[in-house]
Amino acid sequence: MNATGRTWIKDRQGVAAIEFAIVAPVLLMMLAGITDFGLIRTGKSQMANGVAQGIEYALLQGPSVTAANVISMIQAGAIRAGLTNTVTVVVTGPACYCVTGFPAALVTPSVALSGSYTCTNTCTAPAVAAAPFMIVTASYVYQPLLPFYSKLATPTVSETITVRLQ
Repeated sequence: MNATGRTWIKDRQGVAAIEFAIVAPVLLMMLAGITDFGLIRTGKSQMANGVAQGIEYALLQGPSVTAANVISMIQAGAIRAGLTNTVTVVVTGPACYCVTGFPAALVTPSVALSGSYTCTNTCTAPAVAAAPFMIVTASYVYQPLLPFYSKLATPTVSETITVRLQ
């Protein structure tokens, strides 16, 4: 081997650049994953804040509350909390449910509330008396920074709350 060949083999210039080119994509994907996780948790917190505001409104209004008003309160509360994504809200009720079992579970609504806002039906033992409840489910779809993360995990965040109206 001649002197030029030996010099080229011993030359270490550019090794750091090559190592960085190999490691940088992996580090960037890890950083994007950590950021996505944090943004999903922040969005869930903002959505929960909106749901809490809507549920508080339903509690203050009582059984006469309408589902449309609760939906608009939840969406407005999520926007005020900083969530810019569209929040989808599904409200069931207000309707009369029987609470039974341990842990407590709602039995299928037996009477839908319509005007009187009082539950007149009776529940079979060992359930307690029927009461008006509202079930609220809110969800939104998070758009990840790197699109292939949506293939690894479900970017839909949801929360369900059941509230007894008094």
